[in-house]
Amino acid sequence: MAQSAFHRLLGGFAFYSVALFTYALLFFLSIRNGSFFREASEKDENDLALERDRYWNLSKQPFPGFDHHFHTLRNGRKLHYVCNKEQKPQSGNLMILIHGFPDSFVLWKGLLQEPAVPLTEATWVAVDLPGYGGSDSFDKYDVAVLEALAEFIVAMRDTFLTIDGDGVPQASTYIVAHDWGAVLSFRLASEAPSLADRFILTNGPHVALSFANRDRIAHSSEKIFKQFRRSPWQNFGCLGKSLKALSPLFIQALMFGYIASFHLPVQMVKYLGTGGNLAFIRGCHSVQRGSKKIELYIAEALAGTLGPGPQECKVTSAQATNGSNQGYGESVLQRAKSPAIAFWHQTCYYRDGASYKPWTKSLETIADLYALDSAASESSSPARRRSSSSASSGLFTPQITGLLHAPATVLWGLKDRACGKQICLDGMGDYLAKDSEIVLLPRSGHWTPLEPDSRVALARVVGMYAESQENAVARASVTKFVGEVYEGAVQVTKK
Repeated sequence: MAQSAFHRLLGGFAFYSVALFTYALLFFLSIRNGSFFREASEKDENDLALERDRYWNLSKQPFPGFDHHFHTLRNGRKLHYVCNKEQKPQSGNLMILIHGFPDSFVLWKGLLQEPAVPLTEATWVAVDLPGYGGSDSFDKYDVAVLEALAEFIVAMRDTFLTIDGDGVPQASTYIVAHDWGAVLSFRLASEAPSLADRFILTNGPHVALSFANRDRIAHSSEKIFKQFRRSPWQNFGCLGKSLKALSPLFIQALMFGYIASFHLPVQMVKYLGTGGNLAFIRGCHSVQRGSKKIELYIAEALAGTLGPGPQECKVTSAQATNGSNQGYGESVLQRAKSPAIAFWHQTCYYRDGASYKPWTKSLETIADLYALDSAASESSSPARRRSSSSASSGLFTPQITGLLHAPATVLWGLKDRACGKQICLDGMGDYLAKDSEIVLLPRSGHWTPLEPDSRVALARVVGMYAESQENAVARASVTKFVGEVYEGAVQVTKK
């Protein structure tokens, strides 16, 4: 017991040491490059106001052909999304896009403008996660986020998919996700697989896999260290080997240092997000788009992160799936008035356990998933029947933690500065369901939907699925399609 308490104390000390070091380092870097002391000019403020009006004014189209909508959840909170189709059953596939940190639906602008993306052939829905963009804030961002996403996806299916007389959808549903969107979608593919026919995921860790890789590396290092401890003089070299075995963990700890800094006291976290004229947020977008180009896009990027301003919160919209004349909620207005509060809500995802806490589904969610599973079992599509079988076994039977039960296509930028390959990618193939594939993009980094090369590759993939029924492309080689537009793409896993 005492040893366990000591290990927890030591682990906590190490964690908060990394947090404080990273916190100081981030401010030092922003001071060194001059961004911390750069005050917003009148032009900067006007540009931000224009971009906020462009993307968040409910009376305008944020992208050509897209309108603003709201969906009211059972808990009374509203999720904001944009969509290119009328609120009625459509003939094409349903594509649901889920962003990550520190973004909103605006992340997908470039992807949706790629020539390979067939906007007219499918229904495209880009949602803001709770606490982001125009969606309401939650009290806690734990499994309540999974409940909200599951409910939202079911509502989108009910709204946009054409159903035959037997209750079977006549088109496929695809979830496309990045960063935190992918983290959450990995869980949905594992614990609620009947929500979609396929999950298209890019550069977001599957936390169950990351934990398993962490434990495997730590166990391997411990075994080597025990040899050194039993006979230090004869096995002195084992000490170095033990530390070397831990190197992937040390590297990932440095990569995730910013996450540790999000666990510091409230005021420190808020100041991290707002200090130096939003220096941290600006730095994130500089990494996204490249430091040489960021000044061209910074107003748009900040508008995407900060969400609607107080002025936009005054406008209402008649577009809603289960309501009328809706506008942004009070919690959105609160975030609009205070970037510090907005940043705090966005970083709550890292603290509240949405990625790993056990999800005990509500009765309503269980009923929704059962209905989807039953419809899939009646489908003429072999791919859907396989997914239904996996979903049924996974709904009530214990499985390996994190094992996916729906097909997944994973595109991974190998130069990711946040998610190291040895912790976040190695072994992922063991977790995937049948008809899944992992494709490496060796020249790309974390921001696959934004970086030009990877965005074209992602557009090629989502375009392929948007135009086809799942059973027609389930066994297709995604790597082959990606290779047509991205030289050097590598297939890691094909199941």
